Amino acid sequence: MRLRAAAAAAGLLLLLLLVRTSPGEIGRRVTALAHNARQELAVRRANGTAAAFDRAFFVFLESARRRMPLRTTGVAIFGMEPTEQALYLASYHFAPLPVLLSPQSVPAGWAVAMYGPARPEGWRVAAEVPGGAWLEPPR
Repeated sequence: MRLRAAAAAAGLLLLLLLVRTSPGEIGRRVTALAHNARQELAVRRANGTAAAFDRAFFVFLESARRRMPLRTTGVAIFGMEPTEQALYLASYHFAPLPVLLSPQSVPAGWAVAMYGPARPEGWRVAAEVPGGAWLEPPR
C-alpha cells in the first residue's frame, strides 16, 4: 500500500511539474540533476545557494570540519562577518556542535578557527586548512 501511495504521489508531483514548467526549464533541471548526481556531496553543496554569498568561506568550513580537533565541544570562528547567512552555514557544517562567529570570548573547551590569512598575535597555528587555520590560545 505504501509503495502505491508513494508512486501516486510521485506521479502527481511529476504531472504538476510538467504542467507548470516550460519544456526548456525541465531540460535544464534534468541536465543539472544528472551532472550533480555524479559529484561528491561537498561539491554539490558548494554549488548550492546556501554557499553562494561566499564560496571561499564554504571551502574553509568544509576543510576545517575535516581537520577539526578531537574532543571539540564547540567552535568559535574569527575572521568572518557575523551575519545570519555565515552563522547558518557554519552551524550546518559543525552540527551538532554549537558555533559562534567572532565572539567576545571563547568558552572553555571550544576550538578556534580563523578564516582568512590573519593570525592573532600570540596564538599558535594548530593546523592550516584551505582558507584559514585552527588555532591554539596563547600559553
